[in-house]
Amino acid sequence: MTVALNPRIRVREAVPAEAEAITKILNDAFSANPMQQLMYPNGVSDESRSKSAARLFLPIPPSKGETFMMVAELLPEGSDGPGEIVAFSDWHLFRNPRAQEEWNVKEEPRTQEQLGEDCDVRVFNDFIGGMHRKRREHMKGDPGLVLGTLVCQTNRQRLGAGKALLHWGTTLADELGLPLFLESSPSAYNLYKQFGFQDIDVFDLPVFELFGASKREGQDWGESTALELAGPPVKGCFRTTIMKRPANKSA
Repeated sequence: MTVALNPRIRVREAVPAEAEAITKILNDAFSANPMQQLMYPNGVSDESRSKSAARLFLPIPPSKGETFMMVAELLPEGSDGPGEIVAFSDWHLFRNPRAQEEWNVKEEPRTQEQLGEDCDVRVFNDFIGGMHRKRREHMKGDPGLVLGTLVCQTNRQRLGAGKALLHWGTTLADELGLPLFLESSPSAYNLYKQFGFQDIDVFDLPVFELFGASKREGQDWGESTALELAGPPVKGCFRTTIMKRPANKSA
């Protein structure tokens, strides 16, 4: 597809010195997400932010693939920099097939020490662990590119930063002739559709049954996503859509 990109948005690789700035964008972008509010019912503390920033650039085991940490900068008018970091994404590339013992590995649950005292560890592991399990079921050991996270600073939305990062990832996948996988929140679903992602499964987490939490007014729990594939989610479930963009062998 042809994407009109904002010339003031520049995509580049992130560096460790930017961990704190990236973490602020992550927390800002997820602040209105219903699952984030369940994981951090009293907000994200300074301790949890520090732990998150410290994890961002830790060495990644080979089982996680090649990792690309990318940021989108908003450049000043009429200048090529320096810019303001307004969006972030991380990507995991698997160039070659993997044996079952390499990919079919159960993730160790995160601990309170790792996540911070203000995090509800059970919600975190049920939600994040469940999404990752769905990814493994569909991707298996096949080569492909995985989008782990894509977030944009809330007061810098609609400038094309998210599109620019997606364009970077889809271009890489097309150059390598690989499919692209992701797990979509309700709010990002339509953007991913624009880039050719297709619904392949849903992860409907029974939030009310597990945690006793009900939907608040104005929240989007994914009631309008992946309807053709799976129908509407059962009341009290939060839907994440598992999506795949097929390999473009002609690119």
